Amino acid sequence: MQAQKRLNQDLEEPARPLRKLLLLTLLKEGYLFLRNYYGLLVHPSRTIIKIRQKPDWSQTILIFGLPGYFWAGTIFFLAILRFLIGIRGNLGWVAQTSLVLVTSIAALLFVYLLYFLFVTFKKFNRRK
Repeated sequence: MQAQKRLNQDLEEPARPLRKLLLLTLLKEGYLFLRNYYGLLVHPSRTIIKIRQKPDWSQTILIFGLPGYFWAGTIFFLAILRFLIGIRGNLGWVAQTSLVLVTSIAALLFVYLLYFLFVTFKKFNRRK
């Protein structure tokens, strides 16, 4: 019993700074993601320029991969839900409507991001 307690203490001691670092990293990345997402809604060109000037690959992937994450998350959610309910075979009308709606929203979001990315790069290259 004493050895088990000591082993737990030995394992917990180095994990404490790692947990703190992980929490701080999650808070920072979450804040940057929300700030960049809000910026894309309010002033997309300035936000894209800001992302381009400070090359933070994690934020770039998070922001520009958003339509894909949105679509894949919904597909995953529908698949898990169908598995839990026990439905096999064809999709029902609710699932089909959800799939079409989410695919449309993801496509519109992708076109929105692509358009402002194109406009921003056009402006940025014109300045040089």
